[in-house]
Amino acid sequence: MSLLPYIAALGLPLVLAVLLTWPTMRSLVWRIMPFAPLPALALALLGDMPMTAQAEWLILGLHLGLDDTSRLFVIFTGLLWCAAGASARHWMRDDPRATSFGVMFLMAQLGNLGLLMAQDALSFYAFFALMSFASYGLVLHNRDAQAQGAARLYIGFVVLGELALFAGLALAASQAGSFLLADLRSGVPSDMAVALLILGFGVKLGIMPLHFWLPPAHGAAPVPASAVLSGAMIKAGLFGMMTILPLGGVAYSDPGTVVMAAGMVTIFAALLLGVQQTNPKTVLGYSSVSQMGILALGLGAGLMVPEAWAAILPVLIFLAAHHALAKGALFLGTGAFAAQTGLASKLGVTLALLFPAFILAGVPASSGGLGKEALKTALEAGSPVWLPWLSVALTLSGVATALLMARYIAMIWHNPPKAPEKITSEGVLLPFLVLGGASLALPMVWAGLAQTLASPILQAPSGAIWPVVSGVVLASGVAIFAHAQRIGAGVFLSQLAAPFQAFGARADAIVAAKRRAARRLGHAAPKALGDTAARWRLGQTAIAGLVVLTLAVELRTALPAGTAIFPEQQQHPIPLQDPTLTPDF
Repeated sequence: MSLLPYIAALGLPLVLAVLLTWPTMRSLVWRIMPFAPLPALALALLGDMPMTAQAEWLILGLHLGLDDTSRLFVIFTGLLWCAAGASARHWMRDDPRATSFGVMFLMAQLGNLGLLMAQDALSFYAFFALMSFASYGLVLHNRDAQAQGAARLYIGFVVLGELALFAGLALAASQAGSFLLADLRSGVPSDMAVALLILGFGVKLGIMPLHFWLPPAHGAAPVPASAVLSGAMIKAGLFGMMTILPLGGVAYSDPGTVVMAAGMVTIFAALLLGVQQTNPKTVLGYSSVSQMGILALGLGAGLMVPEAWAAILPVLIFLAAHHALAKGALFLGTGAFAAQTGLASKLGVTLALLFPAFILAGVPASSGGLGKEALKTALEAGSPVWLPWLSVALTLSGVATALLMARYIAMIWHNPPKAPEKITSEGVLLPFLVLGGASLALPMVWAGLAQTLASPILQAPSGAIWPVVSGVVLASGVAIFAHAQRIGAGVFLSQLAAPFQAFGARADAIVAAKRRAARRLGHAAPKALGDTAARWRLGQTAIAGLVVLTLAVELRTALPAGTAIFPEQQQHPIPLQDPTLTPDF
């Protein structure tokens, strides 16, 4: 295949970054920025898989291409970069450092998309390093104390990860005798090479204990940068392991055990740290750490049991897409919430945020619920020793995520990020709604996107609701307890009893009013009856009626049995014994 489509896909972000340095072109570039990933999206959606292109005229050659796995990563990654670019256009409109942010944003986008298309170790490492170092400018953007501290921590871990990754790639390439990623993946790298690669990619993935950079970086970076840092760029670690490690071919029991154990600890330790944060974006950062722990379970199982990798691979791709869309929507929604000024609009955005939050927690039939259930099924082909623990961890991860989401919703009201003064609220609201809609629609469109890789998701059960409900109940209980601790037990009990006291007082007032009305009626009824009787002469009429009634009773008693009072009403006359006698009337 020609190299031209790849040049268009990767060249547009580069050209826009260069043009952004020209003052006369900045306005146009910011308008085009949301569309920078479109050539890569078109290549992934319309190209025939697999597809490759080479440029042997470079020093060591350049190999680019897409297969079924990288194609899906390009689709959800490109969509997230489009939404983040549309939000950044409005978020950075009046920022004095908007140009530097835009350049770093586009260069990080180039590196992210490039590493997904790279098919040789040198270009993969170059794009990976470009993405990592360009992101440093995004974390440092605000230049305040929080941003500087987070940037120092970030760049320290980046340097550590890049050194480990370079050493691992060099060692694996020398052992395979080739720089092509396919040869590295089909070879048998040493345990040292595998350990270095896991360390290098683990830093980007953010699993514990390599996570320290991630939550502060997400909290310090502007909202559009946080969305791609969490939704897109940390998936580079997952993609690198899936692309370079010999998963499905060689068993690495010790590294697999370490990765699996780290993932299990990460899921729940991130909860304990995240619920203590007051910055909503930092809470989302710890949520990302917890979610990467779920992915680490699948990676560890694939390293331990190669036969299980064929079932695990499509599920991990789906979970990566699910997290990218849902978490990207939550970050962009945080900015949309901060941009609102009225109470009604804030409530509306909060209601919209609940959808990706519940999806991330794993409500039944959502991408989160389907992905976890599919991963449980896939892990059944893995280690039988670990399987019960993995199933419990995946189930309880819904409780952990629900608690983190409850903390996040509370913190966006108590401590929302500061939005630019002249920001257009509709401009940042639309990208959030589009990305949130994409996270809702993911299970419905996955069959068309993933094709042969979609069967594990289509066959997965919808999932259980009780972990999410348990998380919500626990979060409500904790919130009530914290409120009681803050205001004091006596005041809390009085507030708790106040509605019942008010209801009792209202009921007493209603009963008293009814009693007063009954007394008034008791006093007024006799007088009203007397007045009516006097006006209608009911006294004389009643006496006359009583006399008539008495005479009628007496007359009826005096008549023989069977005698009619009126002859014309007598149907059977009584025969007389004596004809001389007449009836006595």
